[in-house]
Amino acid sequence: MVSFWPMSPSAEERAALELVRRANVLLPGLYAWAATALYPAQVRGAPNVSRLAAFAALVSLVSGVAVGPRRPSLGRALGLYGFVALCALTWLSLGQLVAIDRLEPTKAAEDDPRVLPGEPLTPRGRLPGGAVVVLAVAVIGAALPLLLAWRVTRSAHALFAHAVSIGCAVALVSAGAEIAVRRGRWASVEPPARRLGQAAASLAALAIVLIVGAVELLAD
Repeated sequence: MVSFWPMSPSAEERAALELVRRANVLLPGLYAWAATALYPAQVRGAPNVSRLAAFAALVSLVSGVAVGPRRPSLGRALGLYGFVALCALTWLSLGQLVAIDRLEPTKAAEDDPRVLPGEPLTPRGRLPGGAVVVLAVAVIGAALPLLLAWRVTRSAHALFAHAVSIGCAVALVSAGAEIAVRRGRWASVEPPARRLGQAAASLAALAIVLIVGAVELLAD
């Protein structure tokens, strides 16, 4: 007999969905914490109170995500209200250390009355020919892994695929920008053994990713 009722998700699927839900909350929170609390608290001369408040904000965020499924009210209080309050305490305790001339010295220099008036300084050199084309090719190539990651349908694997695709995209754009700027100004080529040694860490990381993907494929 064929049943047309939707099948209830298995324990593994429920665990994967819960992992994805927590990651969707935790990853943006970590980015916000790094930008609004960690970076200001790392300036030279920051008081210990600011650094302690920044660390407490991270603990509050992670704790809120951890207890949220079991106790939503406590999770909301820790992961949202407590996190925002501790980030605000970090900024308030820093005082003048978060002034514009400390966080954005270039922008502050433009508004400084002691800046010499006159025409903007001309650049000392120009980009090599075809630099824009090289960078455009790198950007288009970086978009391919991002698009391929959306073809992964399983929740747990999709999260890993998106993380890997973002890392690949960043690496491709960075390499393309360096190649575009340094074309025509290359130094002498180093011996192959030394170049292979410099790429050993990247090759090892690529091998690990390939091995993990092969194991996941065989496990299915």
